[in-house]
Amino acid sequence: MSSDPNKKIKVVFACLDWRLHPALENYFTQDGTGCDMCVTAGSVKALIDPATQNFLIEQINISKKLHNCQGVILTMHLDCGAYGGSKAWESAEKEIAVCKEQLSFAKAAVSKNFPDLKIESYIIGLEHTQEGWQILPQQVTL
Repeated sequence: MSSDPNKKIKVVFACLDWRLHPALENYFTQDGTGCDMCVTAGSVKALIDPATQNFLIEQINISKKLHNCQGVILTMHLDCGAYGGSKAWESAEKEIAVCKEQLSFAKAAVSKNFPDLKIESYIIGLEHTQEGWQILPQQVTL
């Protein structure tokens, strides 16, 4: 169990893209909760793939056992290289539609294995400013 059994923990699935970190972790811990980060290229892409799904489901199981995980946050970001970047889509609307579809598949995989966990889904925009890369999270309802 976690060194602090009263700490609320969630597992955050995120892409390994350096532009997202540490801003993504900071964003999801603003409410005082902690998060176990599950970082892979394409974020939920490996959670949907039958060849890698069991490994990632096991990461949630480990977080539940060791850290009393109480929720899962699924994220995808726009212009993700694991999906070919924004240029792979004929429009921004199509890219967002594919993100929602992938998040929906990932949510189904998590729900099937952990019906007791709260699941949230986000599409993350990225903006380059003078201070560097900023994340623009938008929660989506699936």
